[in-house]
Amino acid sequence: MLYLNATIMWCSSFLFSFGMFITLISCSESSSEDKNRIKIDENRFQFELPKASKEFDGAIMEAMLRMNDKLIYLAQCDTNDSRLMFSVSKYTSQQKASIDEAFAETIQTTPQLSANSRLMEYKKYDVKGKTLRYKISNHGELYTIMYYFMKDDYAANLYEIKASISKEGLTKARAFMEEVALSVKIM
Repeated sequence: MLYLNATIMWCSSFLFSFGMFITLISCSESSSEDKNRIKIDENRFQFELPKASKEFDGAIMEAMLRMNDKLIYLAQCDTNDSRLMFSVSKYTSQQKASIDEAFAETIQTTPQLSANSRLMEYKKYDVKGKTLRYKISNHGELYTIMYYFMKDDYAANLYEIKASISKEGLTKARAFMEEVALSVKIM
């Protein structure tokens, strides 16, 4: 496979559920609607999150990196009355591919993650002058929403933004993730 390793993806989902649990216990409430432009991967990948988002580093990030070395950013975000774990991963291939080829591969990989993983839906669509690609998968009680990006839609690097949340917060998380996806810029 060019970009994804099923074991890494499964471990990532497991850790997100664990991280979500830790976050719900340890983080304080936040209601600010202002946005911050986040610049990661040597400023190559940029997006906006609410100012009240809490970026994780230190022990939590180190633990996550041991299980998924593709992870380059991790934060907890509030979406009105829901909290979600938000991350950015970067998958690199030896050869360039189109975003559509890489996205198709992510769709084919989801059912292989574990016995309880299911691909719920996926779609490529245009909104506000941008083409977005997303998928939603279910891993027991946890749902993940993932959007995919490449510089100029043809590259060796595939970026994935991902949110993990319970079923109750799924509708708001989808709207939140689309808003974040629309703010993405790759330099």
